[in-house]
Amino acid sequence: MKTAKQEALELIQKMPDEISMETILAELHFKLRVLKGIDQMDKGEVISHEEVKERLGRWLSSSGR
Repeated sequence: MKTAKQEALELIQKMPDEISMETILAELHFKLRVLKGIDQMDKGEVISHEEVKERLGRWLSSSGR
């Protein structure tokens, strides 16, 4: 199993040399969020599509939209 450092270095090495620090950090953050989401999914910490639609509807109506 790769360490977090190894995964980060591999991701960075695949990026072009002219990339900004901001973009590097954004890509690392994106990867982190995806990995956390996969971990939550593996643990069964998910909600149904219907529940998402219901929550989004409540949120949109409460924000005055």
